[in-house]
Amino acid sequence: MFQSSGGGGNAPASFNLPSFNQEAVRHILLGDYGAIIDAMNRMALLGYCERLAWSEPLPTGRNGEYISVMTRKRTLP
Repeated sequence: MFQSSGGGGNAPASFNLPSFNQEAVRHILLGDYGAIIDAMNRMALLGYCERLAWSEPLPTGRNGEYISVMTRKRTLP
């Protein structure tokens, strides 16, 4: 399946992935299902985050209350 290039062994001794200093912030929406969906869509429309970044709203156990979470990360300079 794989073919050798026959070039010898000039590969680097180690391969290190770059490390990124990142901060994370979690947004939590808690409320009526419709209000949560509206808030998600507004943030997406404003370009703050993608709609798919949010978890599916789940019932909290309280009457008519739902919760959704979104984590946003940023790279520090």
